[in-house]
Amino acid sequence: MWIFLPLTCLLFVTPTRGFFEGTCLRKEPSPGVLVLTPGRELIMTCKGHVTVDGLKVRNGSKPGGRDGSDVNGGNTENRSSGHAASPTAHAAPLTSVHRPSADREADQETEKEEWSDGSRGRRGENSSLQWKWTGRMVRKRDQDVKWSRGATLSLPSVTEADSGTFTCYHRDKEMFSLKVIVADPLEKPSLFCYKKSPSSKIRCESKPQGNVTIRPHCYLLLSKSPSPETFLRFQCSYSSHSSRCFCVLDHNEDETRSVHFAYLCVTSIAGNTTSNLLDFTPMGILKPDAPKNVSVRKIEGEETWMKVTWNLPSSWKSHDNFYDMIYQIKYRPAVSSFHFDQIHNIDGERSFLIKDAIPGEEYLIQVRTKEEYDGLWSDWSSAVRSCSWTADKWTATTISIADIESSGLDISTVDVTPTFTTVPTTFLEVSTHVLWISAFFVLLLSAVLAVYVFSPCCSRGAGAGHLCSSIIQRTTRR
Repeated sequence: MWIFLPLTCLLFVTPTRGFFEGTCLRKEPSPGVLVLTPGRELIMTCKGHVTVDGLKVRNGSKPGGRDGSDVNGGNTENRSSGHAASPTAHAAPLTSVHRPSADREADQETEKEEWSDGSRGRRGENSSLQWKWTGRMVRKRDQDVKWSRGATLSLPSVTEADSGTFTCYHRDKEMFSLKVIVADPLEKPSLFCYKKSPSSKIRCESKPQGNVTIRPHCYLLLSKSPSPETFLRFQCSYSSHSSRCFCVLDHNEDETRSVHFAYLCVTSIAGNTTSNLLDFTPMGILKPDAPKNVSVRKIEGEETWMKVTWNLPSSWKSHDNFYDMIYQIKYRPAVSSFHFDQIHNIDGERSFLIKDAIPGEEYLIQVRTKEEYDGLWSDWSSAVRSCSWTADKWTATTISIADIESSGLDISTVDVTPTFTTVPTTFLEVSTHVLWISAFFVLLLSAVLAVYVFSPCCSRGAGAGHLCSSIIQRTTRR
């Protein structure tokens, strides 16, 4: 049992390594171009000797086209392998150096001036040999530049600012030219794929975290089985604006639940690298866009209610309505930091009634969606601001006449601007009813009192009648 376990692991690892073999080759630089990573030491001579970190990159070529052989001691990358663990870890090979044709006598004179000692060497350095960087004269006092014996130019630690063409002149005649590109190695891509609806195309993207100085080429390798020989290569696009690679694959209705295997190859003259192997099913990577047209309506008379409605995402196709959608709504007060997000699940309906809003408080409301059984949640929609219904408030304005009189002003000349307030019609209706009822009870009470007071006077004898008349006379006199 324990013997077969390592063999099983070996069988699993071997095909995985085979996915990358020979599928993502580095793009070779053009002739006469040297690509370096920042921090390298670069030394050049007018005879065409170039070394990087002490390793010879190019053997000098002789005048008349008698070229030496390339020595790629500075590049330890295996070019037959598509997967580079550390792309451009060393200097890229210099495939060609531009040397104008010259006769042997001129080359010998240059060699004497370059390697001679004493005053002759200094005279040759000052009068005959010149270095230029992208057309600008390179001088001894330039920062980060070292001279040695006149014809040797050394850059102890190159940066991206050193990118350009270095040219050596002997008596105003070009003897050697080299274009140097300094760039960071390619970042390992992080691949993710998604679909916006069940019948839409598959989209795969990769966006690096750092800056990209050299435009890369991107390829997607895709297979429906884990066999390395079944991977197909698809050309991807690169957006300089967003610095990302993106690929588009056609939809196949019969393969919506089939397992797909994919990885991304990114290559340039700065190196090459691949993403990790990604496996997915088209329905498993279904991620709709956020719902659109999210709106909020107040409910009159309900100070804690708000009704939220929305529509399907614009990218959700009409013939995909067979698939059911579920939603989530999220809301919270806009300014309060003591309240947490309220999240509710909604099945099928494209509306929701909030019943626990704080009266007069402004809320932030968002909605997201996903297919009922498969895929991922969409991003949250843009936040909508709204508050619940509140009753109109009114106030009465009181004007104090005593304050005006005490100020010494003539009350007839004081211009008082009346303040009008809007009184709700419901309040007016209630007030009218109260007045009518109050008047009715006053009249009824008056009648009862009148009957009670005057009835004894009329029903009794002469003495009582005399007493009643006396009471009436007293009342009249008063």
